[in-house]
Amino acid sequence: MASVRWAVVGTSAFALDWIARGITTGSNAMLAAVVSRDPARAAAAAARCGAPRWYTSIEAIDRAEVDAVFLVLPNHQHAPQAIAAAQRGLHVVVEKPMAPSVAACEAMIAAAADAGVMLAVAHCMEWAPPIVRAGALIADGAIGEVLNARITASFDYPPGGAWRQDDTTEAGGGPLMDMGVHAIDAITRLLGPVAQVTALLERRRYAYAAEDSATLLLRFASGAHGTVMANFTCLQNELEIQGTTGRLLSRAWWGRDFAGDLRLQRGATEEAIALEPVLVYTPQIEHLSDAILRGVPPVTNGGRGLAAMRVVAAAIHAARTGRTTDVA
Repeated sequence: MASVRWAVVGTSAFALDWIARGITTGSNAMLAAVVSRDPARAAAAAARCGAPRWYTSIEAIDRAEVDAVFLVLPNHQHAPQAIAAAQRGLHVVVEKPMAPSVAACEAMIAAAADAGVMLAVAHCMEWAPPIVRAGALIADGAIGEVLNARITASFDYPPGGAWRQDDTTEAGGGPLMDMGVHAIDAITRLLGPVAQVTALLERRRYAYAAEDSATLLLRFASGAHGTVMANFTCLQNELEIQGTTGRLLSRAWWGRDFAGDLRLQRGATEEAIALEPVLVYTPQIEHLSDAILRGVPPVTNGGRGLAAMRVVAAAIHAARTGRTTDVA
């Protein structure tokens, strides 16, 4: 098998215009099908993105035609659909966050292990050019020992009946579970695991079920300090990592089809780091397909998704109790 045959489960614009596009541009992947509960919607979606087949459920997928599924669904559906797919022998990639609770993430990991299939989480900013380059610079000692970091990931999201607004934070809605998970995964990729969290979850602008604003204060296992801000109230896209001999700065660390921005400052000297544009979903699907073909764990495996959700769970507990919380 030279290519992995993927089915996209979900028919949102994001699923069809970005995830399906990543699959079709991947050198070792092919788009085999689209899945939607509504037959007419499934057929229209398949035609829109050029998939040769469509199905109305995980259970209806023809295993002779599909090797893996990419779940692009509301967060509360991630665990049941991932478990159902694993039990059918399908490799699974689930959009972030992995699931709304640590227990659900653990159940997904167990189901994939029992079935002997790959489970991955779509932490696509693993391939964001500023994150890739920042990781290399930190590893090379360009800023010395990391002391602290700040990362923001927000956009303005006025009320409109979207499930991310109508589901509570605990149920998987809100900015902490959306862009916040991207930021948490990115900063832990660069600085390592988080040991403790203090957090605020509030409604600052919009009165929907989920809080629209999240601010986290982190203590990393290394001893470094950090802050994460994720909001549905404004545009934020910044990264700053301070070391003992320099710092890295970005005003565009996240994106989809982009190069972004990264600068290295040492003393009074600031250098712009050259970055090449990347459609992050293409290297993501190529990496995941390669992991399936070679039978090895992907870098964005279920354990990494679980680690991000442990930080989220600690943040929610900290916000509800007003107490600094250890990351379990």
